[in-house]
Amino acid sequence: MYLGPFYFDTKEIFLILAAILVGCAMFFNWPLYWFNPRVLLMLIILMLITKGLLPAIHNEAFFILALVTIFLSLYLPLFQIVLFYFISFGLFRLLKVI
Repeated sequence: MYLGPFYFDTKEIFLILAAILVGCAMFFNWPLYWFNPRVLLMLIILMLITKGLLPAIHNEAFFILALVTIFLSLYLPLFQIVLFYFISFGLFRLLKVI
């Protein structure tokens, strides 16, 4: 989908919609069972930035990395999750998986 000079793929549209919904849940104090909405919003923004900067990412490997990162947010603090995300993303880029 073209919006002015920008092209949005379906994955970016999904991430933008997820960020809007999590932001609304935080604003209206809706409970998100098991997950911290601040951590989820931070992860969504990080994924949107990395997906937007590198459009040639293989979607399957990025999807698995995203799922593992989101499920790790149940147990680990935000700093460790962000560290895991960037280290594994860097290793995936180094090993040409993504």
